Amino acid sequence: MLQDALDVMLSDLVLPQNEHHLEGTTDRVIKAWEELFSGIHTDAKSVLNTAFEENHYDQMICVADIDFVSICAHHLLPFFGKVHFGYLPNKKVVGLSKIPRLVEVLSHRPQIQEQLTQQIANIFQEAMQPLGCGVMIEAAHTCVSIRGARKAGSKMITTALTGLFLDKPAVKEEFLLTLKGIR
Repeated sequence: MLQDALDVMLSDLVLPQNEHHLEGTTDRVIKAWEELFSGIHTDAKSVLNTAFEENHYDQMICVADIDFVSICAHHLLPFFGKVHFGYLPNKKVVGLSKIPRLVEVLSHRPQIQEQLTQQIANIFQEAMQPLGCGVMIEAAHTCVSIRGARKAGSKMITTALTGLFLDKPAVKEEFLLTLKGIR
């Protein structure tokens, strides 16, 4: 059914019927969409399955420059950039690869950047119960760069904070200053 709809769409766009590069395009588009939307059917909390008891480390842990690509729910065009993440452990630390995996699962869903930012913070907070966490996303949106405003150099920056990152100005400042040092 999806293949038929894509064939009609390509035909309606009046693309050259004899263009050999269009052969198999519908199959390639379907495979691309399956990959780009693969996070829809994955429980994001399940990737946070490795945590270690750690009673002696109570300082901020940050993971910066996590590359991601997502799809804008408004235009079905990509937005991409970097996620910067920090948390204050509460007697346990998460396996380092788990944070990028969380970003990967959540970014492979159609959404807006604000939603992605908040989901990363909320799901980590709920699953790991840290003293707090912070997320900052810097992203370029192709819906702004290749259409509409056509401002290719623009970036959107969003943040989401939980726990002490939200309630204690000094913790929030430490997180933002740490990111400033990295960027």
